[in-house]
Amino acid sequence: MLFTWCLLGGLICLFAPPSLTSKLQLAYTYVFSWPLQVGHSLSVASATLSPLRGSNDTGGDAATKEHQRLKNHIANLEAQLKEARQEIDQLGRIRAVPQWDRMTFLRADITLPSQTRDVLFINRGQKDGVAVGQYVMGDLSIIGVVSSVSPQQAKVKLITDLNSKMPVTIGESDLARVMEGRPGNIAKVPLVPASHAVSKGTKVYAKKMPGLLDVPIIAARVSQCRTDPENPSLLDITVEPACDIAGLTSVAVIVSASKP
Repeated sequence: MLFTWCLLGGLICLFAPPSLTSKLQLAYTYVFSWPLQVGHSLSVASATLSPLRGSNDTGGDAATKEHQRLKNHIANLEAQLKEARQEIDQLGRIRAVPQWDRMTFLRADITLPSQTRDVLFINRGQKDGVAVGQYVMGDLSIIGVVSSVSPQQAKVKLITDLNSKMPVTIGESDLARVMEGRPGNIAKVPLVPASHAVSKGTKVYAKKMPGLLDVPIIAARVSQCRTDPENPSLLDITVEPACDIAGLTSVAVIVSASKP
């Protein structure tokens, strides 16, 4: 019924004379003038606020950028804190050995790992007190000595380098020999009498060196020991580094064998 009445009213308006429809339009405008004015005012206000909203968006972008900058700053501080904790942990483990208390250690990062496992480069140099001949430790064992140095970088010759010749002692005895580097990440300890008790796993220590090393520190372990086929009175001793040098990311340089 409602649909029928609405359809009938629409047909009447459609076919009514123009004079009558114009009067109806004027009457509609008069009756609904206040709601129409309110609607017009709201439209104007919305158009006025649009530029301000754009200005606020600009301010929002600036706030977002500042927030991101602060997040980046915090991330950098977290990375620095992690680095400091790692250094404290490494130096703390070194300080846990009472015999090493008289030596001064400097932590350094490996900047260029060795491709041949014979040398590596660290991010410390002359400005940090690094000098040629200083011993370098990795995982609490001697891995080599500083062979060259620049103001901000140093080259470490590992104990497996062909030119490496490091004074060592074997096992718990005072038998001193020179450990020589060999290809294949190994080293040899020649001229050891066959009467000397050496077996696989025997520890090899970097010998105490005045001014460089206050106490012996492990450098390698015997991986193979047999009678020298060319001289049965001697042993043919092969050793391997006491730590996984290829897996190191940082080392400790013994910059002084005694505190001032």
